[in-house]
Amino acid sequence: MVTGVLFTVVSRGYFRFFWFLAFLIFLLTGCGNQPDGPLSRSKSGMSARVVEVIDGDTVRVEFLSGPAVGLKGRGSDVSGLQSPVQVSPVEKVRLIGVNAPETGGKGQAGELFGLKAKEYTKEHLLNRVVTLEFDVVYRDRYGRLLAYVYSEEKLFNRQLVEDGYAQLYTSPPNLLHLEELLAAQREAVRSGRGLWGVRDFHSGRVVGNRRSFVYHRPGCNHLPSLANRVWFDSEKEAVLAGYRPCKSCFRSPQKAGNRR
Repeated sequence: MVTGVLFTVVSRGYFRFFWFLAFLIFLLTGCGNQPDGPLSRSKSGMSARVVEVIDGDTVRVEFLSGPAVGLKGRGSDVSGLQSPVQVSPVEKVRLIGVNAPETGGKGQAGELFGLKAKEYTKEHLLNRVVTLEFDVVYRDRYGRLLAYVYSEEKLFNRQLVEDGYAQLYTSPPNLLHLEELLAAQREAVRSGRGLWGVRDFHSGRVVGNRRSFVYHRPGCNHLPSLANRVWFDSEKEAVLAGYRPCKSCFRSPQKAGNRR
């Protein structure tokens, strides 16, 4: 009889309450051992040596064993993240939040400042031990690791933008250092550093996509929906707001900017 009464009570809603209470207790007790937001994707101990510079914003690294990288089979597990990430001994790393000009090759012409950006990254990173910091998404669609790279405790992603060798590349949800990178780009543009000193801006109005952070010419075939449009009085204004050009209606200057 007692068992039947208890069953009836549970079936009337208390079962869901007990499960909710148990889940709440799990969250409260478990959070102390979990990362506490984006900053918990710590760079501490994630050491790697840069063994190759592919272009201004992409390098190849060899992971070094340490507190955050433990050897496991043919690869390594990176600990301290919100979800486990397994890396190979050598990985290609794409710097988060920046886009350096292309260097060319495979039938494609190089872009403005492409070779200069590559040489700049070589000078500052090649053969050096760096530390990596991850954001929400760890890999891109090409399988490359996405990371912020620190050299001598300085965020190289920011340095690359600040000195005018790369443009801000806003790519949600990896926005951990967005404000810092945007401030660096504004300073570089206003000071005419690097590629900004030789680049000509389109003077007419451009339309931005508030979701993708890409701006277009008004007649572009890839304009965003009306709900996602934001207008800028000039291309420079869009750049200062953190938007990047559409590759279809804004062709990157070729070759001339690759001179050394």
